[in-house]
Amino acid sequence: MEFRFALFFLFLYYIRPQDWVAGWAGFNIIKPLMVVWIAALYTTRNRPVVPGLLRTPHDWMVLLYYAYVVWNAPDTKAAFMGFMPLAVFYALTVQSLVSWERVLGYLKAWNFMLLGVAAMAVGSLYGLDLTGAVDVTARNAGRLSIGTWLHNNPNSLAHTVIVAIPLSYLLYFYKGSAMGRLVIFPLCAALAAECAFHASSKGSFLVAGGLVVLIFVIGRPLGIKILALSAAATMGVSALSFLPRMSGMSSLSSNEGVQGRLMAWEMAKTVLDSSNTGVGWKQFVAWVSWEGETFVKATHSSYVQIGADLGVYGLFIYLTALWTAQRSLLATHRFTRHDRTREQCRRAGIVLVSAYAVSNWMINREYHSEYFLMIAVAAAIHRLCIYESRQESQPEPSRVAAMPVNRRSNPARKQHVSRQEEEPSWEDSPPSLKSGPDWKDAVAGVALTWCVVEIWDYVLTSL
Repeated sequence: MEFRFALFFLFLYYIRPQDWVAGWAGFNIIKPLMVVWIAALYTTRNRPVVPGLLRTPHDWMVLLYYAYVVWNAPDTKAAFMGFMPLAVFYALTVQSLVSWERVLGYLKAWNFMLLGVAAMAVGSLYGLDLTGAVDVTARNAGRLSIGTWLHNNPNSLAHTVIVAIPLSYLLYFYKGSAMGRLVIFPLCAALAAECAFHASSKGSFLVAGGLVVLIFVIGRPLGIKILALSAAATMGVSALSFLPRMSGMSSLSSNEGVQGRLMAWEMAKTVLDSSNTGVGWKQFVAWVSWEGETFVKATHSSYVQIGADLGVYGLFIYLTALWTAQRSLLATHRFTRHDRTREQCRRAGIVLVSAYAVSNWMINREYHSEYFLMIAVAAAIHRLCIYESRQESQPEPSRVAAMPVNRRSNPARKQHVSRQEEEPSWEDSPPSLKSGPDWKDAVAGVALTWCVVEIWDYVLTSL
C-alpha cells in the first residue's frame, strides 16, 4: 500500500490535477496524503531490508539541509513547517522502495509522469486542452506551455519532458524486448521530442544532447565512449544549430531575457559575497529596472537562488547531497552489473541526477520535491546494495554448521552470537557503501561549490 502512495505523490507532483481539475482546485491534498502514507508504512508487512531513518549518507545530508534551512531562516517556524514536507516525503519514499522491483516500478512511473506532462502539452496543439495550455502558450509568445504551477513556462516544461528520452531508452530499449525497442521507446521519444521542440528551450536542447551522450558512456567499453564523445563534438553540435532558437546562441549578450537574468545573477552574487549564510530561505528577490519599469526577475538558476538565499554554506550542503546521490549510484556498479533490473535502476538514477544538476543552471527548482525524490531513489538503491554486501559477508551455511559450540556458554550468549551472525555490523559494508558522509564527500562538496561560484563569476564577466 505504501508503494502506491509513493506513485500517487509522483502523480500529484507532475500531473498536478489540483491545478486544473475543477473539483480539486485549491484543495490541500498533501497533508492528508502524508498522514495516510505514514499510517500505511506503520502497518505494512514489507519492512525495509535496511531499516531505520539514518542509514545512508543521503539521509544525513537531507537532515543537515533541513536543519541548516531552519537555523538560517529569519522566520524559524515558517521554515520549519514549510520545509518539513520535503524532508518527510524523502523519508517516506526511501522507506517505500524496499525492493529492486519497486525501484524499477517507481522509475517507470516517473517516466510515465514525464510523458503524461508531454502528452497534455502536445494535446493542446491538436485541440485537446485540459489545462488551459492554449492561453498560457499565447502569453509565452507561442512557446508551448501548460496551465499548471510547475510547467506554466516553456523552459520548465522542456527541461522536464526532455529527460523522458534517455529514461525511456534505459527502461525499454536497453536490454529490452522487441516490443520495447521497436514500439514503446520510439513512441516515448517522439512524444517527448515533439513537446520539447514546440517549447523551444535552448537550454533543454543542450541538456538533451548531453544526456544522449551520457547513456552511451555509462558502463560502455572505452571504444564506444570515444566514438560517442567524438560524434557529439562533431555531428551533435551541428545538429543542435538546426533546432528552434539555437541560431541566437552566438548573440546571447544582446538578448533582453538574458540581460535580465544577468542583472538578477549580479544582485544574487552581491548577496553571496556579503554574507556566507545568505538572506534566508526563499527570501532573495531580484528587483530589476528596465526601460523605466521595475519588476521582479527570476534568477532562472537553482544554484544562484540557493547562493543568495542560503549563502555559500547552504550551497555546499545542497551540492554535497547531490554528490552523495551520484557517487553512490556510480559506486554500486559491482552489485548491479550482472542483473538487468538493478543495472536499469542504477543507470536511470544517474540520468535523473545528471539532468537535474545541469538543468539547475537554467531553471528554478531549488526547493521542489523533485530534488528530494531523486535523492531518495539513490538512497533506496544504496540501501539495497548495503543489504547485498552484508549478505556476501555472512559465513557459508556449511561453515556456520561446522563452527564449534561451547556447551558451557549460557543461552543468552548463544542467542547474541546467532543474532550477530544474522545481522552483520555496518562495518561489514564496503567503504563505498558507508552509512554516513565522510571527509571525501566534504572535499567533493567544497570542490563543487568552488566550481559553481567560478562558473557564476565567469558568466557574469564574459556575457
